[in-house]
Amino acid sequence: MTVTSRRLSGMALAEVALVVAAAAAGCLLYSGFFATLDYLPVLGLACLAAGVTATVAAARRWRTWSTLLLAVAGCGLVATYGAFGDTVENGLPTAQTGSAILAGSRNGWHRMITVAVPADVWGDLLVMPILVAWVAVFLAVTLTLRTKGILAPVPPPLGAFLFALVVVGNQRGGHTTATVVFLTAALCLIAVRAHRINNSDKVRIGRQRSRPIRTVIAAGLAVAVSALVGIVGAHALPLSSGRPRFDPRTLYLPPITFTDTITPLARLKPQLTERPPRTLFAVRIDQEAATLVDRVRTTVLDVFDGTTWTSMETYHVAGSHLAVDPALHNAQPVTARIELMDFAGPHLPVLGWPSRLTAAQHTGQFGFNATAGVVVSTASVVRGLRYDLAGQISSRDGGLPLASPSTITPEHAYARTLSANPPVLLPELANRLVAARPTPYSKLTALERYLHSLPYNLSGSPPGHSYAAIIRLLTGKSTGYAEQHATAFTVLARSLGFPARVAVGYRLRNFHGGAYNVTTADAHAWPEVHFTGYGWVPFEPTDTSDSSPPPPVPPPEIPRVVPPQSTSQPAAQSGNPGPTASSQAPRDNQSGFGWTGILHDSVSALIAVAVLIVLTAGAITAVKAGRRRHRRHASDHATCVLGAWHELVDRLTERGIALPVSLTAREVIDHVRMTLGTATHPIAAIAPLVTTAVFAPEHLGQREAERAWHLVDQLRTMLYPRRVSVTRLRAAVHPRPLWTSWLAERQRRRARQSLEMGRYR
Repeated sequence: MTVTSRRLSGMALAEVALVVAAAAAGCLLYSGFFATLDYLPVLGLACLAAGVTATVAAARRWRTWSTLLLAVAGCGLVATYGAFGDTVENGLPTAQTGSAILAGSRNGWHRMITVAVPADVWGDLLVMPILVAWVAVFLAVTLTLRTKGILAPVPPPLGAFLFALVVVGNQRGGHTTATVVFLTAALCLIAVRAHRINNSDKVRIGRQRSRPIRTVIAAGLAVAVSALVGIVGAHALPLSSGRPRFDPRTLYLPPITFTDTITPLARLKPQLTERPPRTLFAVRIDQEAATLVDRVRTTVLDVFDGTTWTSMETYHVAGSHLAVDPALHNAQPVTARIELMDFAGPHLPVLGWPSRLTAAQHTGQFGFNATAGVVVSTASVVRGLRYDLAGQISSRDGGLPLASPSTITPEHAYARTLSANPPVLLPELANRLVAARPTPYSKLTALERYLHSLPYNLSGSPPGHSYAAIIRLLTGKSTGYAEQHATAFTVLARSLGFPARVAVGYRLRNFHGGAYNVTTADAHAWPEVHFTGYGWVPFEPTDTSDSSPPPPVPPPEIPRVVPPQSTSQPAAQSGNPGPTASSQAPRDNQSGFGWTGILHDSVSALIAVAVLIVLTAGAITAVKAGRRRHRRHASDHATCVLGAWHELVDRLTERGIALPVSLTAREVIDHVRMTLGTATHPIAAIAPLVTTAVFAPEHLGQREAERAWHLVDQLRTMLYPRRVSVTRLRAAVHPRPLWTSWLAERQRRRARQSLEMGRYR
């Protein structure tokens, strides 16, 4: 059968453009998910290419299977050259490209909701947005050009918009802009489509067409009024509850989980008493930035059961960009280059709140806890790791003494709690120490000065930081060091309602040659309190002036770390946890997929697709059989004959012969004679029966009804001589007759409505 093409009108092309604009609006939401806007050209290309492909397929009237094949090929090309261009060799895809696309399609959703946000623009994170955008645009354009439902093209872009909204979660992004663009494009699409379909219906029934300029002006005013009402209503009505938006990441276990069997505070004294001190790492930093920092943090502890400080540390896989504490507004940026020497890990030294981390070579993954600001590595050995680090240091400016502790977010509320039944002495002492202090910051500095005045004794103080150890320190029955001083401050601050935690890390004391040489003698712990606008602010309740630093040792020269050029996927995605932690890394995050994994995934995908195809084919066959049985056992003979005629038309439709609804039985014979040849005889024989059923139904009996259905069976036998063949099976499961009947019934209903409206007028 020859495939003909049709010329699209300007209004139809305008609808296609609006569909692409509506789908592209959903892509703007990903600005809260990706760290940079490098993803926009790729998703924009996917929307544009899908629109062009669907338009060409509809204009040339390609069949369903050809259209689907074109859609899959086009989406694959965009994913290949847009997301995994670094796997292409000599301009052609490779086996690595296929495995990467397969893994991204299979695990893209899981990767997107388990990665640390904002995420780098990796290829495996782009696959799902590309696929969703492509399907939305292709399906919407197809519905635009091949159906007459006014709202039919809107659901696919809306689905893509909702998908992006769910993936982004409670991250900030261009939500307002994306929503305005989507609603504007969708409303304009509905207006233009309603005008075009209305005019086409008027032309069909011979009425005068409406003026497009007047319709466009009215539609523009309606869109403007709707947008204005929406914007004013959003600001005037209390639509927000103040709680964070739903984030699917809260429902999934992060892919990296560390469980320390020993609290980091217990390792503090062994490091401080180690002789000679062991060099752990070097921090190279500018002289000017060195005045802003005096410590590096490795981990934080925010859970206290009355005996031990621990942390429920879970981490998302992180790229080079790390999410900054949204409450940290008054901060100063610093950059450093860090080289790990005799350092065990898995927690990595950071300055303030880390915002960017780049390593040229790394054998594991980086994990990031966006609540605590802690970075870990899943590599079994981190010795020799070098990375560039950028951090945000909380400013100690004039506004800090007047700042208020954070009390809104759930994590900060959690940081104000103590274990059940704390000793009464602790809140009483805390209230007595801060009684004359008017501001929260002055209350905390009073606690800091009091604990700072207590003697520091490393050798004579037993380790431990339970309630009993804190009370011994506060009552003068025992001396202490950083472990007891930091935990005592945190417990007293929490008893007053402040969000406080214990930080563990190292002091920066030996600055030589542009770098700090950090040893085990620099191990330290201190408390941090969260303030609105300043984030986690460190305090120093430990007087370490009597602990003389070891003699400075010049650190080795740290070469310049060059960030990796490719951002299509993580530099390395494999590895095992360190000796003191357990890491659970997802199998889909590994860079080498291997042909075994590809074969397994391909077989699973093929089985799922095969089951879906079988179920769909079974459903279509069942619907056809039920309709055929209903037609054959009609209440009267004339209806039975007409049912046989409709069944015969369905057989022709399955064969790929489109019959206009307006054709009579005689005209159908002339229409199909050149295509079917001798198979036209059953149609010619049933035509008189159909005419009699329409104009003289009382002349039909049981014999004529049975003959009509016998002719239907005869036509099917002539179309498919073999009882078992591919063409006969394909015709049996083809949904085109169901779709064509639905469209024809819809057109007849609309024609009757138009005639009734004209009669009333």
